Amino acid sequence: MSRLFLFGTLCWPDLLETVAGEPVACRPARLDGWHVERAAAGDWPVLVPGGRAEGLLTELLSDAARARLDWYEVAFGYVPEAVEVESDGAIPALVYREVGGGGSGEPWDLAAWIKRHGARTRLAAEEVMRAHGRVSPEALQARRPMIHARAHGMLMAQADRRPVTVGGPPPGRIEVARVDYPYEGFLRVEEWVLDHPHFDGSRSGQIHRTLTHVTNAATVLPYDPVRDRVLMVEQIRLGALAKGEAAPWMLEPIAGLIDAGETAASTALREAREEAGLELGPEALHPVATYYPSPGGLAQIVYSFVALADLPEGTGGLHGLDHEAEDIRSHLVDLDHALSMIATGEAANAPLILSLQWIALNRERLKAD
Repeated sequence: MSRLFLFGTLCWPDLLETVAGEPVACRPARLDGWHVERAAAGDWPVLVPGGRAEGLLTELLSDAARARLDWYEVAFGYVPEAVEVESDGAIPALVYREVGGGGSGEPWDLAAWIKRHGARTRLAAEEVMRAHGRVSPEALQARRPMIHARAHGMLMAQADRRPVTVGGPPPGRIEVARVDYPYEGFLRVEEWVLDHPHFDGSRSGQIHRTLTHVTNAATVLPYDPVRDRVLMVEQIRLGALAKGEAAPWMLEPIAGLIDAGETAASTALREAREEAGLELGPEALHPVATYYPSPGGLAQIVYSFVALADLPEGTGGLHGLDHEAEDIRSHLVDLDHALSMIATGEAANAPLILSLQWIALNRERLKAD
């Protein structure tokens, strides 16, 4: 049993309960000789010498709650340190301090942090805590960006509610008995046990379904309306290899996963730089569609764009990020040729087909503009 002095994100009761796995009683406390600043490396709090840090002192924690809190903090580079805090007298406690981290000189504000990052962090914490006792802290740290990107994608879906003009309201309530997570890594495998309403008023009874949960993605197909050509990228794709294709290199639009904190548009612009060396402005982007590519077994939303671009001969070349093991070749293709590839099957990537067809529908308008 032990007490902890909390000065940062865990002062938010919702996150504290998610991490601890149970409600945690706290009272106000302060730590003299230290103050809280925004970290130099990002938007999280660190203790810096001097001044006074206001925070919370937990009551005595259960062994299970303490183990969960240790896992969460130590996995992200914080270690417990013995201190003495003031809360109706001097009380010994432990505080988690970042190893090697420095402050930015700027104050850190919990309410502002909750507004910017709270909902995503709480969703991410659920996945982090499922890894407790299953993976090493080092493995979890490496997975952290993907965990937050998945959580960010779920919030994007909840914020972008689809309008309903056909079908009316849902026929009833979905009852979820449980969700299991047999694998969580670059992607997440989920096994759902649920009971859903039928359109005739009956119910399905308990059924089992498995899906893959993937971070949301953005695609962008550059189009030069003056030269009437598009830029496609080509790279090896494991999905085609797994199906037994002898040549699993696929033609696609530029594409990438949406990182935590990014918009679909900012991802499209970033990926254009990384995959094709194209510097595009946000005004170049034309939304094509937002869609689930295969919602029966894949939890992912794709945001597709067409970008008006100057594509002279020699544009593109070989690109890709070495640390992501990318090997990408770009191709300039006349639009009529590209459209013919849909019928032949050479264009076998869904965002490519969708984006080419959107250009065909809007070709004359884009040329006139």
